[in-house]
Amino acid sequence: MAERWSLDVSGKRIHLSVRGGCGGTTFGLHTAVSEIQSGGRVLWASPDMPNASRFSQLFSSLNIVESSRFHALNLIGAMDRCVDAIVEAERSLPRVGLIVLDDWCTPTGRIEKDHMDAVLDLAKRIDDSTTLLLITKSGTNVTGDHEAFRARSKTNFEKAQFEIWGLYANERGEIHLDMNGEVLIGKIEESGFVF
Repeated sequence: MAERWSLDVSGKRIHLSVRGGCGGTTFGLHTAVSEIQSGGRVLWASPDMPNASRFSQLFSSLNIVESSRFHALNLIGAMDRCVDAIVEAERSLPRVGLIVLDDWCTPTGRIEKDHMDAVLDLAKRIDDSTTLLLITKSGTNVTGDHEAFRARSKTNFEKAQFEIWGLYANERGEIHLDMNGEVLIGKIEESGFVF
């Protein structure tokens, strides 16, 4: 069996801009499994839990004890209060290595100011060694240029020292992961990403 693809994201602040439905949540779950397999703990915050069948496919490599290191938090209500709850969980649970915010803002248009302020505050308040992964739908390209993805609020994230990554598919259905200009090309399988 081929070795599972993983990526060292330790201590990074990542804004993952996802075009279409090409696997943003799957990427987050894949990264979560890698963190748990390396002995860490994951805080997952989203308005909804990931698709149950996709979740079980990706987590099938973990035993019950390992799976218990995945903690889901509901992103409902005022974003600053949600951030307070995430910070409290990170401080009270041992070995939190990854915090994922999935679908944390509106899917289109400008990211709401209160949401933006709250996630930038979160990035400052969590431990420097904890990875923060924000999964956001890409913006709409209205300029007519041929960029592969359009990260929303890019300037704000760059000022806050976030890496801007993109996830998109080409016309052949290949998945591209653009990590600050370094692009991996692959596909999604039952167990997650293969690059």
